[in-house]
Amino acid sequence: MNNEDKIKRWLAGELSESERNEFESTEEFAKIDKLMKAVKTFKAPGYDVKGEYTKLSDNILHSKKTISLYSKISPLLRIAAIFIVALTIGYFSYTHINSGANNEWIAEVSEVYLPDSSLVSVNTGSKIRFSERKWDKTRNVELDGQAFFKVKKGSQFNVITEQGTVTVLGTEFDIKDWDDYYEVTCYSGLVKVLANNNEVILKPNMTYRLLHGEEDLYSISNKAKPDWIDGESSFKSVPLSYVFEELERQYGVGVETRNVNINQLFSGSFSHNNLEIALKSITIPVNLYYEINDNKNVIGIENK
Repeated sequence: MNNEDKIKRWLAGELSESERNEFESTEEFAKIDKLMKAVKTFKAPGYDVKGEYTKLSDNILHSKKTISLYSKISPLLRIAAIFIVALTIGYFSYTHINSGANNEWIAEVSEVYLPDSSLVSVNTGSKIRFSERKWDKTRNVELDGQAFFKVKKGSQFNVITEQGTVTVLGTEFDIKDWDDYYEVTCYSGLVKVLANNNEVILKPNMTYRLLHGEEDLYSISNKAKPDWIDGESSFKSVPLSYVFEELERQYGVGVETRNVNINQLFSGSFSHNNLEIALKSITIPVNLYYEINDNKNVIGIENK
């Protein structure tokens, strides 16, 4: 067995005790061990990812001479270094994703666990934050956008948005807060909604909506979770303007309307995995025409 194979097996924990003792007495292992100790003592500072990426790009573009340190490292150390760096990136990526514990906004994350092990699924274009350090005293979760909460039995906390507060106790519910559109749907248990100077108790399969200051309370079909969890946005008597905004969030495109009544109510849904099908699902029921530009980032919608 060559040294490269030994390193791979050592990293995977597949060496026998005698093989491990033999390998750990070599000079190559001493170099790897030194590298790993350096990684363990490394502490990540505050990091501006976008800013540093820009600096790096500029340096690469304007650099007159490049010296490859990688070419001077032995092949055996390259394997170990790549493996260790991958572990380090993974660790700090995980730490960044779960930074809500430090009361920082968490965005573009599909699932986040709260300190009480309740699970939050966050929709595209939405973000939440909470404080793990203050959780025992102040159980508040701030939400900007839309999220589905699966609360651990016996847990209680508040979900605060610009337009209202939801108090929960061992339940499953969805909150949507977009500009003047606020909606809470209960899927199990009970939730208390405080919005528009009113208090409403929701039972399973009930939805509270506050749209442009107008309140509405209605029932939905028996479901275990909102449709967007499975990649579909659904609407019930919602102005087209909000449907177009949701399309923009899900697909990262811009929508331009011409001679369209954006206050017209829409009931229906669209898929998140095919833009053409999504556009047809929206435009056909309301007799509209759409056109996608060459770059596929702007969509024009107008009356037929």
